[in-house]
Amino acid sequence: RALAAYLAVHQHLPMDRMAQLFNDVLSAPVSVGALAQMVTEAADATEPFTDATRALLRNADVVHFDETGGRAAGRLHWVHSASTSLLTLIDCHPKRGRAAMDDLGVIGAMSGVAIHDGWKPYRHYDVDHALCNAHHLRELNAVGIGWDQGWANDLARLLVEAKHAVEDAQAAGADCLEVGVLHSIRVRYGRLVAKGFAANPAPEVGKRSGYEKKAFNLLVRLDGQRDDVLRFITDFNVPFDNNQAERDIRMVKLQQKISGSWRTLEGA
Repeated sequence: RALAAYLAVHQHLPMDRMAQLFNDVLSAPVSVGALAQMVTEAADATEPFTDATRALLRNADVVHFDETGGRAAGRLHWVHSASTSLLTLIDCHPKRGRAAMDDLGVIGAMSGVAIHDGWKPYRHYDVDHALCNAHHLRELNAVGIGWDQGWANDLARLLVEAKHAVEDAQAAGADCLEVGVLHSIRVRYGRLVAKGFAANPAPEVGKRSGYEKKAFNLLVRLDGQRDDVLRFITDFNVPFDNNQAERDIRMVKLQQKISGSWRTLEGA
């Protein structure tokens, strides 16, 4: 029973192939239905663990959030995750927005910093936010290299420089950057954002696409949410990026590659 749960949930082995493995390797013929029941019983037994994980996440200093689509019961659902380096809580829900986040039960009751990719529904919650700078580096590279705008390349370099400054300070045993270093980063950041706006004025009303609009929208986020972009330089508990969440949700995508979908929401 433990092996069936492990192979199904962690190794993502489809039920029919698992039945073949039990028969061929262990000489233990087991039906697909029996294996599915074993996994269901294991899931039911983990409910106290799930509740404890949710409670620990609510009290964590920093929690990573992410979501991805997945088909269950014949239609699109959404898999939501909340995680730290030691804890991961994942749920599948018919909705993508606040209803799903409320049911996951973390961000609406937490006291720490929520780090995410800037998706707007996260902003409905009254917590401190931090934005994933890996996303910003990709977007800035698209503007700087793809559209030949120097300010974007310079801002990407500044973010990486700030990341290294934090790492060097931590290695030296410090818990914050020197005031002069902080001031320098903020001033240079503001000047580069201003250069970006000068090169990318607000697009014409009704213009829905094009690199000008994408660059302008990026600048609006970098300017209006600069405290969240730079939170990693003022709070060393906050990481530079949201890669933790992306790693935690990656196995869901692997499962989808193998099985394609879930037949029922309960199974998901």
